[in-house]
Amino acid sequence: MRKQYRNEIILAALLLLAALAMFLWQRASRSQTPAMRAQVSVDGEIRQIIDLSQDGEYTIESAGGGMNHLVVKEGQIWCDQASCPDKVCVHQGKQSLEGGTIVCLPNRMIVQILP
Repeated sequence: MRKQYRNEIILAALLLLAALAMFLWQRASRSQTPAMRAQVSVDGEIRQIIDLSQDGEYTIESAGGGMNHLVVKEGQIWCDQASCPDKVCVHQGKQSLEGGTIVCLPNRMIVQILP
């Protein structure tokens, strides 16, 4: 019976190694290129396309009177001020890679990093 347990342990180890290999391959194959643009939408409506190669500051107002202040510097974009109570968008940090996002649910703002 000991041999059966040993075989099960070997099988479990092989499955874990295969899962780890797939995870690492998938992570390495993702696009990690610096982005050039950020699309800002409020309530699903595109408000602005921001060129990340140009430093600047942008104030985005929502329909409900909310406000998000976006900063672009050295190819990165982040929200440094917001009128929302939880400030999750501010804590999301700087984004610069394709596929990155900044989301402010209370103000219904989404910033998507585009190629």
